[in-house]
Amino acid sequence: MANIINYIRTSQECENPFEKVVEANFLKENYFNLNENEKKSLLNFLVISNFCHAFKVKPLIYEQITQYIEDKFDVKKNCIVLIGSAKTGFAIDPNNYGRKFSENSDLDFAIVDEKLFEKCVIDFKLWKNKTEHNEYDEKQKNKFWDENQNNLKHQIKKGFIDTYKIPNFIEFSTTQQINQSLSLIVINLENIQNMKVKQASARIYKDWDTFQRQLKTNIENVLQKI
Repeated sequence: MANIINYIRTSQECENPFEKVVEANFLKENYFNLNENEKKSLLNFLVISNFCHAFKVKPLIYEQITQYIEDKFDVKKNCIVLIGSAKTGFAIDPNNYGRKFSENSDLDFAIVDEKLFEKCVIDFKLWKNKTEHNEYDEKQKNKFWDENQNNLKHQIKKGFIDTYKIPNFIEFSTTQQINQSLSLIVINLENIQNMKVKQASARIYKDWDTFQRQLKTNIENVLQKI
């Protein structure tokens, strides 16, 4: 049974001010010193409830973008999360840990919606079936074709899917629309708001438990390597 005392009485690391917690070194130096509840709170703060670094100058533009995704794909707005350096302000990967967000960075979205996830899975299965029946010639394929199919098969078993790994062919209606919409976000952010980013991508999760479990796994893997 949850006891409020166990949540309010925290480790010394949790008593740091906002300015300290959002720094790249805080996560790297303190994460593994926290208990499990505190680890979850830190990741939730940095990736879910915290402000979006990429839109700190124009926060309502971010709200407009997530509203667009909500209206376009009929998902709840609070199920759309901007992750990565666009959210935290620094990269969390083993090769570039701590690198600051810039116009060469990406907008990485996580969308948590079971119906949208299932639609993307249908697109993947259609792609795989057409491939197995040799419905595509070599000119339509790229060097990552087989690797992406194998990777997506394992992703789906875990409850998520990267839409950009499925070709932008019109027959894959859901993933093609997601990828196209993300491209339009990038283009129009630059054209209308003079906000430049390299590209945008989305990973679709079937539920919040899957999202939080994968977030924890990914970040812990990075922190163990740096």
